[in-house]
Amino acid sequence: MRAVLFAFDSGGRLPEHSAPGLVTIHVLTGHLRVTTPADSYDLGPGRMLVLEPDVAHDIEAPEQSDMLLTVHLDGVGSGVP
Repeated sequence: MRAVLFAFDSGGRLPEHSAPGLVTIHVLTGHLRVTTPADSYDLGPGRMLVLEPDVAHDIEAPEQSDMLLTVHLDGVGSGVP
């Protein structure tokens, strides 16, 4: 598992990317807009979004925001199913 804490300034963003494991995006403060090829999600404090592995997404912070991003890499690259 990999966990990363992000602190966004107003207007901050992460350009489109994907991860090889299950992704959780947990908004701690502020507001985030997460866009995938299938949908767009507006998330406020305390909200969490779970994305399947390899789902492309970008993240925009319309206001100052904090986010905990976790990627669950169970078995990824380890040869373990």
